[in-house]
Amino acid sequence: MKKRELAYNLLSEIEKIYPNPKSELVNWDTAFQFLVCIILSAQTTDIQVNKVTKNLFDKYPDARSMVKANIKDIKNTIGSINFFNNKAKFIIEMSKMLDKQYEGIPPKDVKELQKLPGVGYKTANVFLNDLYQLNQGVAVDTHVLRVAKGYGLSSNSNPDKVAKDLEKIYKKEDWYKVNSLFVLYGRYIYKAKKPDLEKVVKIGLGKSSYPKGL
Repeated sequence: MKKRELAYNLLSEIEKIYPNPKSELVNWDTAFQFLVCIILSAQTTDIQVNKVTKNLFDKYPDARSMVKANIKDIKNTIGSINFFNNKAKFIIEMSKMLDKQYEGIPPKDVKELQKLPGVGYKTANVFLNDLYQLNQGVAVDTHVLRVAKGYGLSSNSNPDKVAKDLEKIYKKEDWYKVNSLFVLYGRYIYKAKKPDLEKVVKIGLGKSSYPKGL
């Protein structure tokens, strides 16, 4: 089975499990708030982020109000998530740039987004794909990386290199699906510890079967 055929068979099977995939980040109403949620979610569970964002956005709903925020109050508000000190600095600095250059609205361009403090390639593409399905790149987090490597779609361990591998395999119009579906599949079924063997998608036969190691 060729790599692209395997890749699309995998995507199709995961889509049967999750026919309407949605971000599990909640408590946001605007593009600005969604981008803040994604920044906060780095190396932190969505569940934990959801616990702090309602209170955060009640106080600071937009870029202009976030700019005026007391950083100590932001740190106290998001203090239960990982790396809250750095993230508090990022969202204030990002808000300043958005307010000054983009009228408080995050740009819909992956290169422009990466100019914002706290926004890398992964964060930018999660934002663009989940919110707009713009397909300017594939976002690779720990779940997407695990699925890609486990099914032989990439041999790299660097998320940006894995992203480029996936972008070569999948058609551009499907990149947003790879993001949303691989995340859910890796989070709940093809888990790092104790994968759900009854639901894990088996692709291929014999020695060439995937995922590896199961």
